[in-house]
Amino acid sequence: MIFRQLLGYARPYRAQLALLAGLSAASSVVLLTVPWLAGQLIGGVVSGNDLDPRRLLALLVGALAGLALVNYALACQEAIVGARVLADLRGRVHDHVQRLPLSFHHGREKGDTLALLTVEVARLGHFLTATLVGLPARVLMTIGSIVLLFRIDSQLALIVPLMVPGFYLILKIVGRRQRALALALQQSEAKVVSLAEETLEMVPATKAFTREGAGSTRYRAAVEEVFRRSVRLGRVAAALEPLIALLASLAAVAILLAAGQSLHSGAMTPAQLFSFVFYAALLTRPVGALADVYGQVQTARGTLARLQSVLGQPAEEIGVSDRGETLPPAGEIQFSEVCFGYPGRPLTLDGVSFTIRPGETVALTGPNGAGKTAILNLLLRFYEPHSGAITIDGTNIADVGLGQLRRGIGLVPQTTLLLNGTIRDNIAFGADKPTPQAIENAARLAQAHNFIAALPEGMDTVIGDRGIRLSGGQRQRIALARALIKDPPIMLFDEATSMFDEEGEAAFIAECASSLSNRTVIIITHRSPTLALADRVFRLDPGSLTEIEAGREGLSAIQA
Repeated sequence: MIFRQLLGYARPYRAQLALLAGLSAASSVVLLTVPWLAGQLIGGVVSGNDLDPRRLLALLVGALAGLALVNYALACQEAIVGARVLADLRGRVHDHVQRLPLSFHHGREKGDTLALLTVEVARLGHFLTATLVGLPARVLMTIGSIVLLFRIDSQLALIVPLMVPGFYLILKIVGRRQRALALALQQSEAKVVSLAEETLEMVPATKAFTREGAGSTRYRAAVEEVFRRSVRLGRVAAALEPLIALLASLAAVAILLAAGQSLHSGAMTPAQLFSFVFYAALLTRPVGALADVYGQVQTARGTLARLQSVLGQPAEEIGVSDRGETLPPAGEIQFSEVCFGYPGRPLTLDGVSFTIRPGETVALTGPNGAGKTAILNLLLRFYEPHSGAITIDGTNIADVGLGQLRRGIGLVPQTTLLLNGTIRDNIAFGADKPTPQAIENAARLAQAHNFIAALPEGMDTVIGDRGIRLSGGQRQRIALARALIKDPPIMLFDEATSMFDEEGEAAFIAECASSLSNRTVIIITHRSPTLALADRVFRLDPGSLTEIEAGREGLSAIQA
């Protein structure tokens, strides 16, 4: 099963890997000639036979030079193919992770996914290009050495098969332990990555509460666990190859003793003796390497299992609409008897129904946990309802391609997730191929142009991780510009004005009012200036929704 999966990952590179395997096999073939030539040369010197030593020496030097050239080409090709496979494999896993639904990401530690994208993918790429591809060459060298031993002296070579049960027993005992330790180590490494990511996220809070010591203790404890498990795995791995090599060396000594007797009896020439001993010594190299491969296979099995737990998850089909439906411009939004609850939690929405007319602005208010954000998540199809239907202008959004649906909806979230790049990059993030003019227009619509123009580098100002170099209000305007650049018929605001005081919020709403005209808008808010923007207000309580006939003229009734 493991080799079938690995071959599946390797299939796109079969030509490059075949060349790599060919060079590895060529190296083994050339290497197999060296013991025979060396044996003939030394045997001739010792016994004084008629073979020309200069010719044998030239052939031996030529074989060694050829071996060096082949190994150089092999190393170069391995570096190229290894880098290519690793880059593509990382890209493949990254793209798949990006397209997995939010339910997957919310149910999995971010550090676990980061470890898979970095450490474990690199480990698997190395296994594919260095270990697995070199396996046929090692097998070839093993078989070639055994065959040549039998050709020299079949009776002495019978000692070799006696090693097989010992090899199998060692591999079985040590390999079983190695696999369990490798899996535990991978989990510990993922925990370290997760804590490192969390530490960087929590830096402001850590400093505010002076919890640097506690953070250091947690991280060091996780690192120590990686250290302990690495040592355990290293000890087991360190024992495997020497045990195999010891068994092979003992067999080689036995062969040498028996060969010495054959030499004294005249059954074997000195040249045959030296060649036989060299082949017996050469045999220990691939056999020891095969033992190492076995250990790496155990580690690769754990990596594959973790990789399949991600790649085996169905991804969203972004950008593909099999049914050919598109999102109507500023269509009517309707929820009909929608029931929904987050995984592992009770229902948040229980038979909720409402209609939002085209071009209307609706505010959602209510206590935390009542399902306000859930409505936006369902409309964007971040999650699917348990039952009921959501339609836009009569078309069920389940029948609209995700790409078409989401391109028609602009989202301004409470937490402004911004790139660590320029302002231009962040606004352009909202569209596929925005023009400079489109970026400028979006900034003006979001009332962000004035503060951007006042910055020394303007649109090319780097805003830092998550926009840390901007104020909260400036980040919200960038987020609004990012949503507006695709000119969506539907706009969603999820507590988007929470960073403003009431005066700043009122100014923000007034400035943005023109950019929201002729769009269908849903706003999650509890605050008066934003409620004043709404044509109607819906109040959500756990499991139910009530329309409040208020809007701009009835704020006092809403807040009563």
